[in-house]
Amino acid sequence: MAVEQAGPLSTSEDILLQEGLERFDAGRFWHAHESWEDLWNELKARMAPQREVLLIQGLIQTAALLLHHEQQKVRGVSNQWAKLEPKLKGWTVAWGLNISLHLEVISHYAKDVGTWELKATDHQIPRA
Repeated sequence: MAVEQAGPLSTSEDILLQEGLERFDAGRFWHAHESWEDLWNELKARMAPQREVLLIQGLIQTAALLLHHEQQKVRGVSNQWAKLEPKLKGWTVAWGLNISLHLEVISHYAKDVGTWELKATDHQIPRA
């Protein structure tokens, strides 16, 4: 099976991706969500491939999951995991990000519900 590649981003799209990454890596999950939501809207507006639109949506939902994890909201973490896992599954690398490793790490946060041993701000999206 061929590995699907993400298409190139426009300059403004890349700026939003990078802005979201900086915010995410700094533990500012709500703000990362906002940057990526703008990117998601730009991708939809230019009718980017649906897999790429869903990939960004999965990153948005990852930020939401970690925000819920910080707030120890069982239902929020569980709901976001159920939404994001199918969107990110199957990707290896996209736009310089190691999506498969990111998904593996986030799965640990989903399993940490109730014990809350992991610290959300310890996770940064791995680069490829």
